[in-house]
Amino acid sequence: MSNLLYHAYLPENHDHHVSLEEIMNDGIKSSTKSNNRYSNGGIVKFEITELLRPSNTPDWLNFKEAIGVDITNRFSKSFCFPIFTDKILVFDGDISLSIYDQAFYEDLKDFDEEAFNFDTGETIEHWIKLYWDSMMTLEEYLIKKPYTKSEVLIFESVPKDIIKICEE
Repeated sequence: MSNLLYHAYLPENHDHHVSLEEIMNDGIKSSTKSNNRYSNGGIVKFEITELLRPSNTPDWLNFKEAIGVDITNRFSKSFCFPIFTDKILVFDGDISLSIYDQAFYEDLKDFDEEAFNFDTGETIEHWIKLYWDSMMTLEEYLIKKPYTKSEVLIFESVPKDIIKICEE
């Protein structure tokens, strides 16, 4: 395990491509277009997520400001940077996907027949509670690695001066 985190450097023809110049000038923020490539189960039904927020969550945890990252380089080319903050949390990515599926079903079941393929059989509240229960620090995650698909979120911007390009 390296002490690096990775963020996708997508090809120019990708909808979420961000230029090298933009990243090197501005760093990586929650508003950076490539961040849309990452799941963020906490933002899907934000009001419900906040309503079910456990009392022991840190004040800095704001899903609207989260940046998705990987703990291994999954692309031929990525932006990479050292772990620079303790404001990093990991959630179970499979639960996050179930939140997306159930939200799609609940939002479109009255208008789109395809939505029925996304019904998980559980309420959105059920999945959000499980999502909160899956929350752990990056340090805890790296010791246990309990999830086959992790959702790693940084809750502050990545400074431009620590970002490099990593290629496989």
